[in-house]
Order: sequence, then C-alpha cells, then structure tokens
Amino acid sequence: MKNILHLMTKLPDKYNSKYVEFANHALPDYNHTFICLVSGSGLDESLNQLNSVNIINLNNRGKLVKWIDVCKLLTSKQYDLNIFHGLFYTGPFLIFLAAIFRVFSIGEKTLWMTWGGDIYYFQNRAKTFSGWLNEQFRKSIIKRFSFISSPIKGEVDLVKLTYKSNAIEFSTLYPNPLPYLDITAEHSVIVQDEKVHLMIGNSADPQNNHLAILEQISHLRGSVKVTCVLSYANVDSCYTEAVIKQGEALFSDDFYPIRDFMAPDDYSQLLSGVDIAIYYHNRQQAMGNIYQFLYLGKSVFVRSDTLSNQHLKLLGFRVCDSEKLSQVSIAELQALKQDSYERKIENQGIINEYCSDRVAKKLWDEALLYIFALLKKSD
Repeated sequence: MKNILHLMTKLPDKYNSKYVEFANHALPDYNHTFICLVSGSGLDESLNQLNSVNIINLNNRGKLVKWIDVCKLLTSKQYDLNIFHGLFYTGPFLIFLAAIFRVFSIGEKTLWMTWGGDIYYFQNRAKTFSGWLNEQFRKSIIKRFSFISSPIKGEVDLVKLTYKSNAIEFSTLYPNPLPYLDITAEHSVIVQDEKVHLMIGNSADPQNNHLAILEQISHLRGSVKVTCVLSYANVDSCYTEAVIKQGEALFSDDFYPIRDFMAPDDYSQLLSGVDIAIYYHNRQQAMGNIYQFLYLGKSVFVRSDTLSNQHLKLLGFRVCDSEKLSQVSIAELQALKQDSYERKIENQGIINEYCSDRVAKKLWDEALLYIFALLKKSD
C-alpha cells in the first residue's frame, strides 16, 4: 500500500478537516499521514471527531525543531508521494522549503493541490522587496513540482505560463465542507421581506474587495439588506473596520457584518435566507460557497474576467457579472430573487455530475493511480 504525506498549514480548518475525513474514508487504498504546521483551538476535539491518529501536529515545537521535522518527513523514503495543500508560505519558511526542493529534489514526487489564492500571489503580492523576494523563492519551488492540480479549468495553464512549469496537470477538487442539502426546504419558515438580502464576500481578506462592492451597490440603499462575512482570514483589522464603517455609512441598519465564526448549521441557515451572493475577487475564491448558493437555486455574481467565472459557465451554471453591479436596478434584483424551481433542479444536476463528493473521489482515484504509475516508470 502506497504512503502519502500531506502538508497542511492549519488544522482544524473547514477545508483541511473535511479533506482529512475524506481521504481516510474515500481513499482507503493509501496510507495517509498529515503534517499540521499550525493548530487552532479545538484540534484535540477535531481529531476525536475525525477518528484520526495519522496527524503529526508540529504547532507546539520550536521553529528549528519544526523545520528539521518537516525536512525529515518530506525527504523520507517512507512516503511515496507528498501533497502540498496550498502554497501560501512566505518569509524564512518559504526559503527553507525552496532549499529542500533544490537540495533533495523532492519535487519529483510532489503534487501541489492549488487553492486559488496561492496561484495568484504573483498578481496580488505586496509591491515591496519582501514581496518580490517571496515570489523568487516561490518560482524556485513551483517549477520543481512534478504534478499540479486545480479544480478550475485553465488555472494550471496559468501556472505553466507564469512559472515556466512542466508539471503534469490534474483536475481534482476538495469535498465541500458543507453538505449539499436543500436547506431552503429545511428552513422554509422564512420571514418574507420586501428588501433583497445580499451577501458580499466570503471572508475578511481584502482581496474580497468589499469596499468596491459596497460602492457599486450604494444606489440600492433602502431596498436591500447587506450581510458581509468578516469572520474568516482576518489578516488586517484596520481593513475590517474600514469595511464596517463604510457599510454602516451607506446602508445604516441594513448592514450586517459577521465577525464571529458560526457553527455549520447556523451558517447553513444564514445561507438559506440570502437571496443573492456577490463576489468581486480577481481570482478563484469562495468556490465552495458559490456551489452551495447555486445548489439552492440562488443567483450569484462573479467577475467576468476570472477563470472561475468561465469555469462555472462551462459547467452550465448561469452566473451574473459583478462588474456590472452599479448598473443593476432593484427591479432586476427582485426578479433574480424569485426562486426558480427549474434553475434549482438544473443546478443540482450540475453539482451532482461535476462537484459532488462522489466526483471528488473519482477524480482523486484517477489522479493518484496515474501519478503512481508514472512514478513507478521513473524508478
């Protein structure tokens, strides 16, 4: 049985935790070991829920000891494949990883499972010397990956063009951390409101471009309620406060910032009451949330100049262009608000065919079989 080593930045995490559970149960033909670099509160409880003993938690180890352990694990002949879940590392640890890739040639047996934001670092990085330096070491690592996977068509092509990569491309996806349930049916007792309920963004990350969205929909004040998710990826408290200040200035009591994490059931109930979701990232982001809204038959706005917009349309989803929000009338939003049973059934069919856990298992099975066949040939 092949042994796979997974490098994860943080546990528990909604996507990483779900993937640990998925790998252990849906991919049982492999022995999985997970490196956790940073552990948040509730890791012990999370491990019990996952019933997993194959997580190596390095959070409480000193920096030097942690780095030595990572080096030993990534270069160990015990593992037949390394999988990097995201590549968001910067600073000294990124330099350390680049050295490992260069000295030990571990890229030959490494798959980079992209997350979206890690691909677009070159586009959104700080225009500083440290940002430039991080990008140089990223280039050194990325060009050495033998295998790269993305759930979005065209993103690996972007990596190859940007980083002159010769990696073999795969299309795999993460299982959605929220199960695809028709929660509009479960929470059918919803107070009807003449105002259209909008949700903007999916985290406090400035790349959500909340301020730009708020400005674009400001002409709709008095006719809409705006929920703004700011409870995840709060990397800049000043930015978060600026978003809240502008939201309250424009929409007063119709602006609802969410700053605290919500239990999955509570979050699902929140989604069921939203009429329209708006995303203004210039890259792939929030795909899990987008799929959830589409599954419920909700209308979703995504920038038309992104690969994720093109990907959604290729799958058959009907999405709106968030760059045209300033031209949208309340009458048009009211029309979009009306639940379309046909659209819901159509979207659920697409999700089940292309984005379900069953599909995720199939894609991962195919990718891993192919990777190990190639690695065997290269021995």
